[in-house]
Order: sequence, then structure tokens, then C-alpha cells
Amino acid sequence: MIEKVLRTIEKYNMIEKDDKIVMGISGGPDSLCMLDVLFNLKGKFNLKLYVVHVNHMIRGEDAKKDAEFVEKLCKDLDLPFFLFEENVPYLAKKMGLSEEQAGRYVRYKAFEETLKRVGGNKIAVAHNKNDVAETVLLNILRGTGLRGLIGIKPVNGNIIRPLIEIERREIEKYLKDKNLHPRIDHTNYEDLYTRNKIRLKVIPYIEEVFKIDLVENLSRMAAILLEEDDYLEAKCEEVFNQICEINGEEIKVDVDALKSQHTAIKRRLVRRMYFYVKGETDGLEYGHVEDVLNLLDKPTSSKIDLPFEIEALKMYNNLVIRKKKAKEKVKFKEVLKIPGVTTIEGIGKFKAYVVDISQVDDFNKGEYIKFFDYDKIKGEIVVKSREDGDRFSPLGMRGTKKLKEFFIDKKIPREERDYIPLVAIGKEIVWVVGYRMSEKFKVDKNTSKVLVIEYTKE
Repeated sequence: MIEKVLRTIEKYNMIEKDDKIVMGISGGPDSLCMLDVLFNLKGKFNLKLYVVHVNHMIRGEDAKKDAEFVEKLCKDLDLPFFLFEENVPYLAKKMGLSEEQAGRYVRYKAFEETLKRVGGNKIAVAHNKNDVAETVLLNILRGTGLRGLIGIKPVNGNIIRPLIEIERREIEKYLKDKNLHPRIDHTNYEDLYTRNKIRLKVIPYIEEVFKIDLVENLSRMAAILLEEDDYLEAKCEEVFNQICEINGEEIKVDVDALKSQHTAIKRRLVRRMYFYVKGETDGLEYGHVEDVLNLLDKPTSSKIDLPFEIEALKMYNNLVIRKKKAKEKVKFKEVLKIPGVTTIEGIGKFKAYVVDISQVDDFNKGEYIKFFDYDKIKGEIVVKSREDGDRFSPLGMRGTKKLKEFFIDKKIPREERDYIPLVAIGKEIVWVVGYRMSEKFKVDKNTSKVLVIEYTKE
């Protein structure tokens, strides 16, 4: 067994000398086998091993005994032990996930937290060859692409699976030969869940009727498709680097550039964009990816929600994937001091003063210094955020239009509009700061006094 696992480790370059490995250990047969094998390889690679056990708070007293069992193992082997407890049923309801999905989320969150805490570089989990076959069949039933037919990757980022080429019966024999007694989760032998039905009924039935080793055949297919997938992933990464733009916690891509790609690459690019924002793609299903691609032909500002508080939106000619932003709107309104300086926290400063027109020699001072006919201004001038009913007469145009329509024409993203200061008299916009002043208040041949407003952005 140890030699076979060692060949798998070398084949996929899973472990290197001096690795610090966080192991997910439930206490069941597979994880107990992995723990023993890696402990035996500890000296060969000079490994530092750390054990994480997660109590999902589903099986009551049995789950507590599982944790005690693993903790005692760690004491006997002198290995660091980390226990996490999370109410998975409650979390599943809260996040709108199945208990299986929520459980996986909790486990890998615990693994990553421990990895950072101990300064580790790899996470080892105990999936075996049977798990690969079960996952492939499960994915086929759900409807899957190439990635689903691979089942479970031997190496996925910093996650390694040393037992991926070992069958369950080999694991059981190894434990028996070494007199190791795992904890048994009896829910694994109840056909209440789809995966259990595949394990207990579907695979045995197919093997008996067709006289084949289905686990071996599916595992071999998955290994072949893994190589195909690696090629497509390399191609996807190449395209990603060419057309995607990272900006803080969001990532965007030109709609036309994305639409020009082959469908297989488009889907992978969406998944890769999501991965950049979230750090994983668990929970992102085929339907989500298709919904994102459908956004490409929707009107600007169209938006969909993705799992784990991620959103995708079409922002003019860009597709953006990002963490959801707070929905709180910015509201402000201050009387403009003339003369004087008006400061609005988070927005900027407005310096305003009145001069004779003869004192102005250049009316073109850029986007943030504007000149207005002071005699045309009747009423209190304020600096404010947008409100329903705001109207505007853009310089160079006849008549008025709604401020919202002006923002749309200028292709100003919706989430930026609340932060654009407006110089106004009531609902009448005098100046959309940084964009355009009003036709109604422009300086003309009859102007004698000029109101100058200088804006400094905070």
C-alpha cells in the first residue's frame, strides 16, 4: 500500500521535501489510512503533519466520539490536532445549499484557516479511486461537462489526494493488516442520499450485470480526460491573461472579446473569473455559468446573483464579476458658501467666489473649474447627491432632460451615480460636477458677474 501511494505521489508530484501538510481526518477508514500512510512517509520527505477534524454537528454523540478518537490518535502519534465545530444543517439553510455542499464549504474553510495558522503549504484529503467513480457517475446524472467527467483531481491547487489510485477494498485490507480500527459513520450505509445510492446500488448492479470493473474503468477514463482538461485549462489561462482585467476585488472582460471565444473557452473563462473573486468554484454550477453568458446579450446594468455573495453584471461593454457591494446609498446636501469653501466628507471641497467678467481671461480651466452667469442664478445654491425628479439642461442642448437619462447617455455606471456631486438650485441642476454644466447658467455676452466654482475631489 505505502509503495503504491508513493508511486501516486511521485506521478503527480504531490509531495516535496520539507512540506507542511494539513490533513483532513474524520476518523473513518479512508482518512485513517491516509493518516497512517503519510505518517510512515514522514521521515522520507521530512514532513510536518497537522490534523484537522471538523464536527458538522449532525450526528450528536457519535460525532463527539469521532473527534475524541482522532484527538487520541494525534496524542499517540505526537501530531498537532485542530478541532472545528460548525452547525452544518443551520448553515446549509442560511446559505441555500445542500448539507453536503455546506459541509464541504466548512471543511475546506477549516483546512485553509489551519494552513495559514501553521504556515503550511498543502492540504491532504482522503478521496480514493471509488470516490472518483462515484463522483463521475453522480456528475453524469446531474448533467456535466469535461470537468465533471474527471471526477476528482489528484492535485488541485494546494490540495493533494494521496489515495486517489487506491480502491476501497485495498484500504480496508490495509487497516485490517495493521490492526487499525476506524470510526464507522453508519449513515454511509443508508441509501437516503444520492451518492450512497450510487455506492450501494448502482455500481454493484452495473458490475454484476455487465461483468466489468466499473470503478477501474471510470478511474481510467478520468485519468485520460484529466490530460485533455489540462490542455484546455492552459489555453484558457492564455486567453484570460489577454482579455481579462483585474481591478481590486473585481474582474472584468470586454463583452465582444469574450463572445469571440469558442464556447468551451467562454465557460472556462467565466469559471476562472469567479474563482479569482471567490477563491474556489464550489457551488458554481453549469446553470450559473450559462446565466452569466446570457448576460452578454442583455441591456447594460443587467445583473445576476451567483453563489456566496458574488454577482455578475453587464456594465456597458464589459462583463464584471465581483463581490456584492453594500446597498447603502450615499446622501448629502450642503448649502454652497459664496464666497467660501464648502467641504463634504467623502466627496470633496468646493471653493466658490464671484468676480467681474473682466477679471476672467480664460474660461476653459478643465472639468473641475466652471464659470457661471451669477445674475441668472435665483435662489439658494446647494451641493447635493442625486434625487428623484432631478432635471438638467446640458450645455449645448435645448430643453431639459432627466438626470438619469444624462447618466445613461454618458455611460456612467449605476453604482457610481450616487457619488457624483451636483451643484443645484432646487431640482434644477447647475453643474454635474466632472461632466457638464447647464446651458441655462452659461456665461454669455450679457454677463457682468461670474460665479466661479472650483472642485477638489477628496
